[in-house]
Amino acid sequence: MKLAIRTIALGGIAAIALSAISTGADAKVWKLTAASSHPPIVPWVEVITKFVVPQSNIRLKEIGSPHSIKWTEAYAGALYNFKNTLEGVQDGLTDIGWVGTLWEPVKMPLHNVQFYAPFASGNVHHLNSLQEEMETTIPAMKAEWDKHNQVYLGAQVADTYHIVSTYPINSLADLKGKKFMTPGAIANWLKGTGAIGINGGLPVYYNNMKTGVADGAIIITTGMLPFKLHEAAPYITKVDLGGPMSGALTMNKDTWNKLPTHMKLLFRDLGRDYARIQTDIIAGKVTLFEKIMAKQGAKITTLPASERQKWVDSMPDLAGEWAKANGAAGKQVLSAFMDGIRKRGGKPARDWDK
Repeated sequence: MKLAIRTIALGGIAAIALSAISTGADAKVWKLTAASSHPPIVPWVEVITKFVVPQSNIRLKEIGSPHSIKWTEAYAGALYNFKNTLEGVQDGLTDIGWVGTLWEPVKMPLHNVQFYAPFASGNVHHLNSLQEEMETTIPAMKAEWDKHNQVYLGAQVADTYHIVSTYPINSLADLKGKKFMTPGAIANWLKGTGAIGINGGLPVYYNNMKTGVADGAIIITTGMLPFKLHEAAPYITKVDLGGPMSGALTMNKDTWNKLPTHMKLLFRDLGRDYARIQTDIIAGKVTLFEKIMAKQGAKITTLPASERQKWVDSMPDLAGEWAKANGAAGKQVLSAFMDGIRKRGGKPARDWDK
C-alpha cells in the first residue's frame, strides 16, 4: 500500500514536471545544503544523508524534471550546534535539516506537548502517525513553523525514554539529589523526585557524565549506543517514560518559495518517506542496541512497576499547567495528543487531559 501511494504521488509530480518542460522551463542546477547538529550515526540524520539527499536527484530524473540538485552536506555541528537547529534552518544556514523541537519549549511550545504529558506512549509507529496527523490538521502547529521561516516536511520520533547512570537505580528515591542530563522540557519530569535536570544535547552527554558534571541522563536507547554513553555510565534502568515527537525534517521557507511546484511536491513526498523510514529504523534498533550494550558490560535493569507508578503519581499537573499557559491552542493540541494515543490503542499511565 505504501508503495502504491508513492507511485500515485510520483505520477502526479511527473505530470507537473512534464508540464514545466513543455512550457519551456530552463534546466537548472539547484545548489542546496543539508545539515544537522548531530552526526549521521543517529537515524534522524542518517536518513537525510543516505535517503533524502540521493533520492532527491533520483526522483527528479524519474519524473523527467529538467532540474537537478547539487548538495552540500554539513553534519555533526559543522554549521550549528544542538542549541540552534531551529535557527539554522530559519536563518538559511542550511536549506534543509533536522530541527530538534525538544530544545524549543519556548519558541515551539505546541511541538513540546508530549514532554508535558509523560508516561503516555512509547510506540514509535503510533507517535509517528500521530505527529503527521497533528502537523497537517492543527493550524496552530503549522503557524509555529511559519513563524520561524520554515516548512514542515516529515516527522521525527524516537523510542521511549529510560535512564543511563553512573550508579544503580532501584527506586524513585535513588534519584534524589542527583544530576541528570535532560534535554529541554524533560527537566520537568524530575519535579517531585529531588533530582536536578541539566539541559543538553546528546553530543555533550558522555563527557558530562564521565567528568561528574552529571550523574546520568534521561535518554532514548537508540541514543545510548551511538554515543557510547554506557561506557561513561554503565547502569541502564528501563522506565518507559514515553517516546518523544522530538523534531522534524524542515526546509527554509525562502528556499521553498523559490522551488518550482513539482520540486515542492517531491520534497513533501520525501518528507513523508523520511518520517516512515527513520521510525522503522528506530523500532528495529532498540532491542539490538540493548543486547550489544549488555555484551559490552552495561548493567540493564527495569524500575519496579510500583516505583514507576510512584513517579507517575508524584508529578504535578504538568499538562494542565502547560495547556493553560498556551490557551485554546494548547488545549486543542493536548486533547489531540492524548486522544490520538488512545485511538491507536495506547494506554497512558495518566490521563493528562482529564
